[in-house]
Amino acid sequence: MNVIVVDDEKPAREELIWLLEQCDGVTLVGQAECAEDALNLVKNEEVDLVFLDVDMPGIGGMRLAELLHETEGAPQVVFVTAYQNHAADAFGVAALDYVLKPVRLERLQKAVARATKPADTPVARPAKPLNRISVEERGSYRVVPIDDVLFFESDDGIVVVQTAQKRFITDFSLKFLEQNLDPDSFFRCHRSYIVRLDAIESIAPWGAGTYRLILDRESDLGVPLARARATELKTLIPWSANVFED
Repeated sequence: MNVIVVDDEKPAREELIWLLEQCDGVTLVGQAECAEDALNLVKNEEVDLVFLDVDMPGIGGMRLAELLHETEGAPQVVFVTAYQNHAADAFGVAALDYVLKPVRLERLQKAVARATKPADTPVARPAKPLNRISVEERGSYRVVPIDDVLFFESDDGIVVVQTAQKRFITDFSLKFLEQNLDPDSFFRCHRSYIVRLDAIESIAPWGAGTYRLILDRESDLGVPLARARATELKTLIPWSANVFED
C-alpha cells in the first residue's frame, strides 16, 4: 500500500514516517508540508492512503481531504491530529480513520489495517471489451477504432484520447475505460494514463524508480510509468532487471 504523510511540522512527519516503517505492507512514496505539495504527489504518484494533519497554514486538512476526494482514483484519508474536536468534521469528509497525537504504533497499525488497496482487487475482464470509442470533434461525435488509440490521459478530470494523428476529448472516465478495455491490450501505467501495450516502443528510466514509456522516438511522444506499476508491467513486457535497477 502506497502512502504519503502530510503535515506542516517536520518533526511530526518524521515521527509518523518512523512508525509507518514498522507497519507491514506500507510503502512511503512521499511527504508534504502543504496542500499544494500533497496534491502534486497524488497527481504524480500511485497513492492509496494519505495520513493528513488537520491544522495547517493555507489550505487546511479538511479542505485538502475534499480536494483529494475529487481527484482521479482518489486515495483514502486518515487524519492525524492532536485535537479531538475535529472528529465529526473528519468523518463528514469520508475520512477512513481519525488518529490522535501522540500516535501509538498499535493505533496506527489498526488504521492501516482498515485501509484497502485498490490494486489488491484484480481488474475484472469485461464481458465484451470496447473495440471503438466516441470522441468529440467539431460539435459532433467521431467514432475511433480502439486499435488507433495510443493512450488515454486524464487532465483535471477531462479525459483525452491520443491517436497517432490527433488528440480528442471523450466523455468517459479513466475508471470506466479501465473496466471496459481489454486488459491484454491496455495497461493503467499511471494514475492519469492508460496506454496501449502494443504502442510502446521502448522503456526509459525517468528517475526515482519511475520510467517513461516511449511511443514515438521521433516526436518524443511518451507517457509516465509510475513506480508502483513497474512490477506489473514487467509481467506483461519483461525487461532485464540489470538494465534499469538502481
